Amino acid sequence: MPFIIAPQGPVELVHHAQASSLRIAEILHYARGGWAGVAELVHAAQAGVIGTVDLTHVAVARIGGGPSVPVQVIYGAQPVTVTAQTSAGPALIVTYADDEGSPTGTVTLPGTALPGGPTLTLDVTTTGAEGEVGTAPNTRPYRVRTRRARRVLDIDDQYEIQDAPGAETITVRGFTRAATRLGSVRLPELVGFMASPTPRANRRVPCSARPRPQTQAVSSVVAQAVRAAGLTLSFGRYADPLAGEVWTEWRTPYSTRGKSPQAVLQDTYLAIGWHPVIQRIGAASHILFLLPPGGDLGLADVSAFEVQAGGSRRRETAQLPATVTVKGADHLVDLPTLTDVIQLAPNPQTFEREVYPDIQWFITTPSSGGEGESTTGYNKVGGQIIGTYTTAVQDLTVTEQVAGKLETRDFGKVLISEESTDRTYDPYCKDQLTSEETRKTSWGYTASTKTTSKIVGRYGFLSVYPTGDLLGDEIQRTDQFWHEEGWVQARAIYTKKLTSTKQVNAEGALKDRGPLQAFEYVERLRLERYFYDGQSWWMEWSESGGQPIPVYDADSFEAVRMGVRGGTVTSGSVPMDAQPPTSRCPDPCATRKRAVPNVVRLEVQGGREGTDVERTVTWTEDRAALARYGRWVAQDLARRVTSTRTLLSVPDLHVGARVTPDGGLTQGGLVQSTSFEVRGGGGSSSLTLRSSEPVVTTAVPYKPDDPARRDIVLFRQQGGVTVDAFTGEWNGNTPIFKPVFVQVAGTQYPKPLDELEWVDDPRYGPTATGNYGQESLE
Repeated sequence: MPFIIAPQGPVELVHHAQASSLRIAEILHYARGGWAGVAELVHAAQAGVIGTVDLTHVAVARIGGGPSVPVQVIYGAQPVTVTAQTSAGPALIVTYADDEGSPTGTVTLPGTALPGGPTLTLDVTTTGAEGEVGTAPNTRPYRVRTRRARRVLDIDDQYEIQDAPGAETITVRGFTRAATRLGSVRLPELVGFMASPTPRANRRVPCSARPRPQTQAVSSVVAQAVRAAGLTLSFGRYADPLAGEVWTEWRTPYSTRGKSPQAVLQDTYLAIGWHPVIQRIGAASHILFLLPPGGDLGLADVSAFEVQAGGSRRRETAQLPATVTVKGADHLVDLPTLTDVIQLAPNPQTFEREVYPDIQWFITTPSSGGEGESTTGYNKVGGQIIGTYTTAVQDLTVTEQVAGKLETRDFGKVLISEESTDRTYDPYCKDQLTSEETRKTSWGYTASTKTTSKIVGRYGFLSVYPTGDLLGDEIQRTDQFWHEEGWVQARAIYTKKLTSTKQVNAEGALKDRGPLQAFEYVERLRLERYFYDGQSWWMEWSESGGQPIPVYDADSFEAVRMGVRGGTVTSGSVPMDAQPPTSRCPDPCATRKRAVPNVVRLEVQGGREGTDVERTVTWTEDRAALARYGRWVAQDLARRVTSTRTLLSVPDLHVGARVTPDGGLTQGGLVQSTSFEVRGGGGSSSLTLRSSEPVVTTAVPYKPDDPARRDIVLFRQQGGVTVDAFTGEWNGNTPIFKPVFVQVAGTQYPKPLDELEWVDDPRYGPTATGNYGQESLE
C-alpha cells in the first residue's frame, strides 16, 4: 500500500511478511517500490494463498542509516493487482519480451503437465483504482486503469519442471515461430524469369517477332518470400515504397533460390531504410509491417499516471555516418556517335572510312621506282569489307630478237594486272564467311603485242588503260559450311586456271602475228572436312579435277599438246595444329550499350567524420529514387534519444506504436521493445522508446575508391587515343561526358568503340592500363 517517508536522505526499505495458519499453506508475496516523486515511496504488498491464511505485514524504513521507524500508511488508495490467465489455466509466473517484433516469453504453471496444442494464449489483466495520494496539501491524482492485454506464443519443446513436494510447477518457453522462420526457411526460385527463362530466339527470327524480356515486381517477390515464413506483408497506413519497381530479365536479374526471407528483405526494403514489425492476429495469423524511418502503427494508449518514475534516457549519435552511398543498376546509354567527331580526328578521311558502316573508297599508291602505280578500291557494307578491287599499271620497255635483230618497243601506262575479291556473309551471322571468290587477270607485252583499251574500276575508281596479251586468268572460289556450334566443318575450294595460250602465225613476222588468246584451262576442286576425335582436330581432304599431261608424237617423240587427266588427284588426312575458324555470331537484334556506374552519394549534416554507409539496390537506375532511398537510410541512422520507462500496469502495448509526451513524465517516441513480468498477483511492464532527430542531407559528387576508369574510345592518334570520359557529373538522369586524351604504350592501339581502362597517373597524366576490348553481343 502507498506510504510517505518524510525525511530526506538514503532510504532502505525493510518489509516482513508473516502468515499463520492451522495447515500447510503457500504464501505468495509481492513487493514493489519506486520513486514516484520527491520523498514519496510507492510500495505494494499482497499475498495470494492456496488456503485460508492470516497474513501479517509490517513495513519499516531506515533513513540515512538511522534506526528503523514505521512508515506512515496513507489510506484510501488500493494496491494494483495483475493476474495472468492462460489457455492452460492460471499462471504463477509470466515473463514476456517483444524486441522489435520477435516476441518470446516463459510461463510457469502449477503441476507438471505440458499445455496442450501448439500455442499458448496469455491474458493479462491489470486491476487498479484512482484517488489522491500524499499528505495535504501535497497530494496528486493517483489512477491505474483496469487494462487487459492478450498475447499468443508458439510453444517451444523446451521446458523445466520443479519437483517441490505438493507444489510442482512446469515452466515452458514460448516464441514466435514466424519470426524464427524468417531466417531459417530456404526459398525456392520466386522470380519468374529465373525459374523459367525466356528462350533465346534464333538469329533468323525477326526482331519484331521475338519475345520481350520478362519482368517481376519487387514487392510481389517479397510478399511471397515472407508468406513462406507464415507472414502477410503490410505497409500499414503507408504506401509501398517499391510499388511499380521491377526486376527485368537480362537487364537487372535477381534470384531468391536458397535465400531466406530475411535475406530477401535485406536486399529490398531494409536496404532502403525501412524496418519490419511483426504482429500476431489470433492464434495463427501474423502480419509483417514494413514502416519508414519514424513511421508508426498508431498511438499507444499510455497515461502519465501509469508511468513510474525512474528509467533512463540515452542520446545516441555514433551511428550517424558522414555520407550515405546508394548504388543502383548501371545506367545504360547509347555508345558515342562516331560520325559526330570525324572532324576532331587527326585524319578525318581515314577515320571516316573506319566509322561509317556503308562506304566505298579507293587508294592509289605509286610504285617505289616511280614507273607505275596500283589502285585498290574497297566496298564496306554493314561494317564489313565485302569487296576489294586492285589494278596495277606500269611503263614498260620490251626487247625481242626477231630474225636475228633486236626489236625494242615502249609501252606507256599499260595495265599489268587486275584482281577482284567478293565475299558473302551469313545475313544472320555477320561473322560467318560463307563464300569468297577471287579473280586474277594479268597481261603480257611483247614486241608484237597489239594493245586494246579496257575500262577498269570499281567502288568509285574508274579509268581506261591499254591492255596487251592475256597471259594469266585465274578464278578461285571458296565455300565454307558452318557447324551449329559456330565452327567451320567443311570447305570447298574451286579453282580454274589458264594453262596455255594460242596465237595465229606465231612464227611469222611481228606485223603478221595475231594476238595471244586463251587456249586451255585446268579446273580443280578441293574438299576439306574438319572433325574432332575426342583428343585433337583432324582435316580430311581430297582433290579432283584436271591434271595436265603432255601428249607426244609417236614417231618424233615431240610434245605436240597437253592433255588433261580427270578424277581424284590426291587425298588424305592430317592432324591440325589448331581448331578450325570459329565465329561468335553477334545477335543482330542486340544493341551494345555503355554501362555507366550509377551511384548517388549524400553528405549527412553532423555525421561521424570519415564514416560511410553503403547500400546497393538492383532494380532501378532512377537517380531520384536512389536519392530518396539514401535519405531514408540516413534518417534511419539519425541521432536519437533512447529512453526506458516502467509502467505500473501491463497495457496492450505493441512495438511500432507511438507514445506522445504526457504529463512531463514520458519522453515520447516510437516503441522499440516492450516487456512485462507477472508474479504472485503483482506485475510491472517496461518499454523502450526511440525519438529521432531530423536529418539534413546534401547530394555530393561520387568519387570511387578504385582509381581505374573505363571509357569508350573515340579515335586513335599519335601516342594514344581519345576517349569519351565520364565526368562523374549528371544532368538529372543523363551522365555528362567529355573527350580526354589517354596515352597508350606499344603499337597496338584500341580501336574506336573499344572500352579502355585507364588511370590518371600523377606523373604522366591519363594513361592506359593495357586492358581494352568490346563486350560480346551473342
